[in-house]
Amino acid sequence: DTSSLKNIKEIILNNLTLYFLPMVNPDGAELFQRENIYNIDINRDALALQTPEGRILMESFKKIKPEFSFNLHDQRILYSAGDTNNPATLSFLAPAFNKEKSINTKRENSMKVIGALYKVFSKYIPGCIARYSDELEPRAYGDIFQSMGSSTILIESGGSKNDTEKQFIRKLNFTAILTALYMIADNNYEDNELSLYEDIPYNGEKLF
Repeated sequence: DTSSLKNIKEIILNNLTLYFLPMVNPDGAELFQRENIYNIDINRDALALQTPEGRILMESFKKIKPEFSFNLHDQRILYSAGDTNNPATLSFLAPAFNKEKSINTKRENSMKVIGALYKVFSKYIPGCIARYSDELEPRAYGDIFQSMGSSTILIESGGSKNDTEKQFIRKLNFTAILTALYMIADNNYEDNELSLYEDIPYNGEKLF
């Protein structure tokens, strides 16, 4: 109801400072591909920083020094939620910060937020949530940001039946981000067990 929304808004605004960065790869979005117009995968440019967009992203991160980072992507619609015939409508990841996939406080916070989101969204899209394997990708911004001390939450938008324009998934994204911001502002994500994150099935290729 209206009073609840007002309360959520006030808690977020009173406890958080939010920064929004626009689309990092507009070339690729227009061309429906990962790479930009020069065939450089910007999401693998976190070390080389060959692209102006990648440099702006890194410079902004270093200036802001965010406690939490939301790493938002589209993914192909063919991934399945584990070994099921269900599409992975939303996929999450708390990126690793080293090859050993260690868990420090920052990564633990990412896992707890994602686990809480999994618990909430399993009511709305049961069996359609997955997570990525957490092998270290040192060229990726999510892994770099996690290693630089920001609790990073990857959200990928996959597929949903009869939703070719991903309008339903847009609503899920909005709700997921709002829910996560509220949990962070209120610190109630800390009460979640890490086992919730571990319960999320991996992205599968059952639909390929």
